[in-house]
Amino acid sequence: MKWLRSNYFLVLLLAAVLLKSLLWINLVPIFQTPDEQAHFAQLQWYAEKKTTQIDPVNNLSLEEATAEDILGTRRDERGNNKYTYHPEYKNNSPVPVMPIVARTTYVGQEAAVYPPLYYDLSVPFYNAVYSQNLVNRVMAARILPVILNLLLAAVAFKIGKLIWEDNLFAFSLGIIVSFQPMISYVSAGIHPDNLLNLLYSLGILILLFALKKGFSWKLAVVSAATLFLGMQTKQFMIFFLPVAVAVFVYLFFKRKLLGIILAAGVLLSPIAAFLLRIPIPYMPGVGPAGAISFLDYLHFRVGKLAFEMWPWYWGVFKWLGVTLPPMVMKIITRVAVLAALGLVIKILLAAKNWKITFELKALIFFLLSSAFYLIYLVFWDWRLMQSTGFSLGLQGRYLFPNIIPQMALLLAGITALFGRWKKIGAILSATAMVALNVIAMQLVFNIYH
Repeated sequence: MKWLRSNYFLVLLLAAVLLKSLLWINLVPIFQTPDEQAHFAQLQWYAEKKTTQIDPVNNLSLEEATAEDILGTRRDERGNNKYTYHPEYKNNSPVPVMPIVARTTYVGQEAAVYPPLYYDLSVPFYNAVYSQNLVNRVMAARILPVILNLLLAAVAFKIGKLIWEDNLFAFSLGIIVSFQPMISYVSAGIHPDNLLNLLYSLGILILLFALKKGFSWKLAVVSAATLFLGMQTKQFMIFFLPVAVAVFVYLFFKRKLLGIILAAGVLLSPIAAFLLRIPIPYMPGVGPAGAISFLDYLHFRVGKLAFEMWPWYWGVFKWLGVTLPPMVMKIITRVAVLAALGLVIKILLAAKNWKITFELKALIFFLLSSAFYLIYLVFWDWRLMQSTGFSLGLQGRYLFPNIIPQMALLLAGITALFGRWKKIGAILSATAMVALNVIAMQLVFNIYH
């Protein structure tokens, strides 16, 4: 009881996130969260074949192919299905029960062929209802994202407590992160992004500890272990490496000018490698001579970044066909602009008064972490177009490894505008995010049901 009283805010946060998560996984039909059918195909291979060695060409089971054909989620050679950019399409056809042999009869390519960690963790949930139909096995596998979303909320709470040393602010940050609509949508389905977001956030927490307590080889080793686990989940975890090295270099040189210069060099070195066409591990290969230049790429991509990434960051549903209502997006954009203004005022006042608090250091670190992640992502997409001539696009959810820093910046900016009534600002921010989540749930219910 003593632990419960002292951790009341954390328990309340986890209870709220659990309820929200269970509502979402039951609200969204199977194979309707981002690329869920591809990740289920990989999970099913692991569970049925009991190996992580996947046939890269023939890995779609007859059972899943039949279900996708019935539901309309089977993609053509261009990657589109009956739902893609067709919000009017609806299909509530039942999925038939098929014999077990259909699970290991392969009829095409579908599996994502990502690193194995997320799928290894998912196999026990699949096996727990092994004898049941495909829908029940998908729903069972969705329990892992619920658990990961709870852990993400706990990490957000810990980061909030570390920065502000206040339970209410920590609780508010946890709510704002976990109830963000697109995070809720992604965490309602089978997707390794859920584990990537958690591991990257753990890495951010470790670096915050280092910034607060100073250089530590123990924290450096834990950061390396987190990086390793992330790389076993999704290659985008490699973007954590220059950020972590920069922080530890900065701390190793006791925050002196040399440390700042070397840390800046570490952050900029991947960009130099991209521009100089140097091969980088885990990145797309260097394209042939005469491939698209970076300026040409920006000309192609900037418009899409401006008009797609922002609304898709907050919520894009039904295979990229439905976003939040325009009025809702206008309100979100204006609130974000106000938060940015509040953040600028907060930083300028601190600089004027030379009041360098840990909160200010954390916010600057969050700005750098989020900005360089986006920059690395843009260069990654350019390198992909160089080497393959094909772009995967830059969806807003690709930024979610930094979702806690991003929402912390939003919270800090909004509360700065409330002056001495910052706690009221924190409460209103959390309440507004819950309301936004309800709007998104209502939208998803309407488009599917």
